[in-house]
Amino acid sequence: MRFDNDPGSGSADNQEIFVSIELTIVATRRPELLRATLQSFNEKMFKNFSFSRVSMNVDKLWGDEEDERNCIEVLKSFYPQAIVYAPPVPGFAAAVKRLWLNSEADFVFHMEDDWELLEEIPAGILDLFGEKSVSQVSLMTKEKNWSVERRGMFHYARKNYRFLGFDLPIRLKYPNFTTSPAFLRGDFARGWGKLLDETLDPEKQVRSLRNPQLMQYVSKFRNRLYVGKSGYCVAEDTGRVWRDRMGIEKVVVDDASAWLSK
Repeated sequence: MRFDNDPGSGSADNQEIFVSIELTIVATRRPELLRATLQSFNEKMFKNFSFSRVSMNVDKLWGDEEDERNCIEVLKSFYPQAIVYAPPVPGFAAAVKRLWLNSEADFVFHMEDDWELLEEIPAGILDLFGEKSVSQVSLMTKEKNWSVERRGMFHYARKNYRFLGFDLPIRLKYPNFTTSPAFLRGDFARGWGKLLDETLDPEKQVRSLRNPQLMQYVSKFRNRLYVGKSGYCVAEDTGRVWRDRMGIEKVVVDDASAWLSK
């Protein structure tokens, strides 16, 4: 994979740099969802990239031992040399941390096992990292509830400023990062992973005062949205449909995620 260090300059001095890219996947014991996800991304995106390494964390959540083995077989059918972590205790943040801290590449494409890609993603998406402050390029999804026309191409959140335990009428802007399908600079992913609190949702804690060290670390960087052709939804979350069918509800309490039977 070649990456143009400054794709917009057109300078004769521009140099193309070969970079390495890893694929990291967070999964649970849902082999059919994983198969559909990998099929979708292989057809519309992964064919345009060459991964130096593929690794997956499969948590012992839902399903049984056979489903876990089937997940590994599914992954190996696409990537025979893939590395698989199957920890004895499930944990979303721990899974993300494990994958990212064991990565070595210049870039990481991170995803979960329950997404469908809705359009082709070209290799040129990496050109969006042309600015040094951009450390993540994430695929636009409807869950972001984001208007590029009104709010721009960089994803952020706003929160009330708190002083002495009180919310003041001052809204502060924070960069917003995701564990949904996205490219990350490798160093950024490893820095984020190092500071992850395994008891909290890995995505929520980047904008939570419950992990001030992580919040301070990511504040120097930006997440650039990739809007594709639709401008609204490049990838669809199939896990929501699966949870509804299975009667499972995801809840977040004090920045920690849990899945409960309805």
